[in-house]
Amino acid sequence: MQGVSIDDLVDFTPVLHQQAIAAMADYQMGPLFNPPYSRITAIDMNTGEHAWMIPAGGTPSRVLNNPAMECLDVGNTGSGNLVPMTITPNMLVYSDVNSEDQVMLYAVDKATGETMAEVEVPERSCYSMSTWTHDDRQYIILQTGPRLTAMALPE
Repeated sequence: MQGVSIDDLVDFTPVLHQQAIAAMADYQMGPLFNPPYSRITAIDMNTGEHAWMIPAGGTPSRVLNNPAMECLDVGNTGSGNLVPMTITPNMLVYSDVNSEDQVMLYAVDKATGETMAEVEVPERSCYSMSTWTHDDRQYIILQTGPRLTAMALPE
């Protein structure tokens, strides 16, 4: 989670650490920004208007399992990650983690922002991805760790 916690305060010596805790006692520590922490926004290039916005990925388990957040309905905050993505004629495809920290490939309808499918992938893709067609079949290729992972879209 973004923001400040007790663990972020100065701790050069126990005395300085206690002074920092005392100085922060009157403030509510927590995130500096409101969620979603990562988002995908579709912009109509003819008008400049935002067509839709979705959180990228799921709320991280470190947020969901945070005792300070248990009485709050935080909704989907997005993962906070930078995500690789590519497009097809009717879909935006990106890779990120869900709320269980499982790496997923998401297919999103370009027109509406609706998630069309979610598929588990072997590792997080930290780089770009690409899309190809072969014999009228669409493939998505991700760099997952030290290897490439190719996935075929349903016919």
